[in-house]
Amino acid sequence: MRSRYQRSGEDVESQDDRYILPGGFFDRPLTAREIEDFALCPRRFLLAQFVSREETRRFLGGPAVLHNALRGSIVRLYRESNPADGAETRLLQSFDELWEGELCADSVEEERLAAQGRRILPAFAAGWVGERPAALAADMSLSGEVCGVALVAVADLVLAAAGEGEPIEVVRFNSRRRPPGPADLAKDLSAGVLLVLARQEFAPREVKVGYYCLRPGRLVDVTMSDEAVEYLRHDVGSRVKRMRRETEFAPRKGKHCRWCRVRSRCEIWRR
Repeated sequence: MRSRYQRSGEDVESQDDRYILPGGFFDRPLTAREIEDFALCPRRFLLAQFVSREETRRFLGGPAVLHNALRGSIVRLYRESNPADGAETRLLQSFDELWEGELCADSVEEERLAAQGRRILPAFAAGWVGERPAALAADMSLSGEVCGVALVAVADLVLAAAGEGEPIEVVRFNSRRRPPGPADLAKDLSAGVLLVLARQEFAPREVKVGYYCLRPGRLVDVTMSDEAVEYLRHDVGSRVKRMRRETEFAPRKGKHCRWCRVRSRCEIWRR
């Protein structure tokens, strides 16, 4: 791993020059995932900047494959005209087109997860599509500054009710077997960043942010006190300061290594 640092007044440089954050890296918006990756393992954060799409696909895992197909099908539906028209048929057709079963662990997992997806989408069409307001946007990128740090987050859907003064609804989809509850989301950095950026984007309109959990068919609101939001702002700022000062990006081995998308490049994993 190549890095630059000072030792006894001498500028020292290691031999491996493959992985160096480019100049101006921190001038672009960061995601909550990148900040969390750094906290979990600085080496993972660094190597993730150099992983190809094919390498990322290889380590997705079945649950992520299922989520991508579900989310992609819903986003496509809302990008087209009149999502309520034949929603179930269109969702299932998109799911079959987007399903990447070859990335599952084996044929048993592939069949099981595909069957789950084909059960989830009809329930979503029946319990959500006809009851919710029109979408202002699907797969919308929200960006802004938090404590001087440029951040970006993605809203799967942005909804607006017809009535005057009704809040903007920002929704992200969740397909986990054990969906998060309100307490989980209140402590989740990604959910908090989405909430802060959504409020900035749509101010002065009232904004509600929620995670729609596809398996139980339930919307869970992201609720944070003013004190919690202020803590998140300062926490993000302090974390990114540490990221900017980092030179070694030392790896931290743990249970997360098993699912790490950059493990093929990490010398710790190969030991």
